[in-house]
Amino acid sequence: MKEAVILPGRDGFTFRRPVRLVSTRPGLEDLCRALIREEVIALDVETTLDWGTLCLAQVATGDFNAVIDVFEIDDLTPLFLVLEDPEVGVIIHNAPFERRVLGSYGCRITSVFDTLSASRRFRGRRIPGGHSLGAVCRRELGIELDKSYQTADWTRRPLTPGQLNYAALDAEVLIDLYRIFG
Repeated sequence: MKEAVILPGRDGFTFRRPVRLVSTRPGLEDLCRALIREEVIALDVETTLDWGTLCLAQVATGDFNAVIDVFEIDDLTPLFLVLEDPEVGVIIHNAPFERRVLGSYGCRITSVFDTLSASRRFRGRRIPGGHSLGAVCRRELGIELDKSYQTADWTRRPLTPGQLNYAALDAEVLIDLYRIFG
């Protein structure tokens, strides 16, 4: 893929998979040709602070991570077709949020594994630290996520290296959590 870039790990965590930055329609189509062949993919999104506007979509597989710059691509149909395919499992932390955000764009994710729900089933609803993605990664993977970018301004371009790293890492860890909970 021509748009592929490798971003360095941050906060002592090194990405185990290469990170692709996708910012063109041909790049998205190329990415989706790879995603549709996967049994499961991880999905995360970044939105405006009012949670109304989709800014980034992040996906991960066992082989790579991808950060999709939604502001640069006007038609996300190739991605939506992958997410709506019942043969592709989609790993999400807090699936109702992603479903609501993407649903407002006409995407109906079909086959979902929610790591938030899985953590609650596995550890019980009430547990010290809770079930946020950061807490679950700390407890299950032994890694500390820097969630300070969660409230970043995702509408500003160019995105900072920190934002890109944060976005890619949030998708990558979902693959690892699926291996534990799935």
